[in-house]
Amino acid sequence: MTKKKKYFKKFLIGIDLGGTNVYMVLVDTKGKIYAEKHFPTLAEKGPDFVIDNIILELKNLVNTNGYSIKDIWRIGIGSPGPLDSKKGIVYGAVNLPGWKYVKLKEKVQKATEIKTAVDNDANCAIYGEKWLGAGKKYNNIIGLTLGTGIGGGIIINGKLIRGINYNAGEIGHMSLNPDGILCKCKGKGCFEQYASASAIANIAKEKIRQGKKSIITEIVKGDLNKITSKVVYEGLLANDELAKEIWNEFIKYLATGIRNILHIFNPEVVIIAGGVINAGEKLFVPLREAVKKQTFEIIYNAAKIVPASLSERAGAIGAAGLVLFEGDFYGV
Repeated sequence: MTKKKKYFKKFLIGIDLGGTNVYMVLVDTKGKIYAEKHFPTLAEKGPDFVIDNIILELKNLVNTNGYSIKDIWRIGIGSPGPLDSKKGIVYGAVNLPGWKYVKLKEKVQKATEIKTAVDNDANCAIYGEKWLGAGKKYNNIIGLTLGTGIGGGIIINGKLIRGINYNAGEIGHMSLNPDGILCKCKGKGCFEQYASASAIANIAKEKIRQGKKSIITEIVKGDLNKITSKVVYEGLLANDELAKEIWNEFIKYLATGIRNILHIFNPEVVIIAGGVINAGEKLFVPLREAVKKQTFEIIYNAAKIVPASLSERAGAIGAAGLVLFEGDFYGV
């Protein structure tokens, strides 16, 4: 009697490496999630510790769910940049101390003996939405992640646009005002200085310091350092005049940035991710109207502006999706 050959499913590990937390998923090639976990990055301990810990947690995730490391076909990692996604080298990351020319792909691949790919975290998040989320019906997608800054991802005809040295999609550094707020990138008036979650909070702090009265001050009990975009939104729900002014200004700039994007790329959909999307209709109704007023009708009518649907899973799912569908680019 011939012994049956044991069959292994083609599992993938997707990893979203953030400055605060790491999110990890175990998925199959159809996108079914079998297991997931998140844990603190502990970035202050340096790149070697972070990478070793990711590998340890990866093995634990696989083993505790009844599988073997031999069941894993490929690993995809989303990382802050700038980076070389072809070689899997992180050149530097503001939220990851000591990450200068870190050979992330090489280190993970060597430790696990599994082919690995590394790409920009925003690219991965948007690709996750393309594969399993709000963008799965579309092939021409622009993604915006509104957080500390504004991350971006561009998918045209189903393929991620990377640029000549793989750093395309820095939409947050599109300037809306050459005489505007100075950005960490050394430019002025960058999109993310006006339309990110951090921008909402920073503008609120500045206006209150200038003497504006607001319920926001009461919400944070006078500690302006505790002001976040969520706090400003609480003020909006309380019908606070300053909160309304800040929110309307935020929508004006977000709409202007999206208007520019629509005219350049003529996409089918713009997907917006980040905590601010929890505002629902208070964000999307005025935003769509503001975009419509300043966009060619034929371009606006072809595009949808929608919230992301995968929440914190998006980056890890997208990292797995990219190494699955665009493995040739990464040499895996």
